Amino acid sequence: KAAGTDKKLYRYLENKYQGELEEAKALTPEQSSLTNIASPFGPLTQPASRKMLFYLIATLNASFPDYDFSSLNADQFTKEPSPDYCLKSISTTLLNVGCPATLKTSRMWDSIDDVINIDECDVYSYMPDPESDPYEAEGPVWSFNYFFLNRNLKRIVFFTCRCISNLDELDNTSDQELVFGDLIDEPARPGFYPVPSYARKEMSIGGGLRL
Repeated sequence: KAAGTDKKLYRYLENKYQGELEEAKALTPEQSSLTNIASPFGPLTQPASRKMLFYLIATLNASFPDYDFSSLNADQFTKEPSPDYCLKSISTTLLNVGCPATLKTSRMWDSIDDVINIDECDVYSYMPDPESDPYEAEGPVWSFNYFFLNRNLKRIVFFTCRCISNLDELDNTSDQELVFGDLIDEPARPGFYPVPSYARKEMSIGGGLRL
């Protein structure tokens, strides 16, 4: 059941799109903004499609409470081809930036699968513009945001990861510290995303909403 803030968000989005639906009645389908928006959830003229948009926005709001994502549009999300495609992309990225233990020792995908049953999921990604990127102030080298949605379980897992350059820290570090300290990660091979030689990786896996 939606909490108070989620109810406000849902009403806000519904009022926004209901207004556009009223305007669309006087327009042809080609002229209507709702039918022209590239929505990965289906036509936004349908309540179920708009509710999916609400779920993902509400998950972002819960994950980044200092930000407000209510102005996001459906075309800022993408439906991924399959869960397996996303698993391979994420795993390749983490391996190439030097995080094999995350995948092997901690059995990350097994743990996530226990919660969400990955094979039954639809997966959506979010590629923010600078104005809606919660990581923008940190100047990340790259980041990704995936939502694993299991409709049967009525559950969302939000998987986000970013790579932040350590160059500013290295500029203030002496040669002796560079040789004997542990500030530098092992140089990583270029992979799915551009990766600098020295970078700090931060990953977060959090639960989303119960639908």
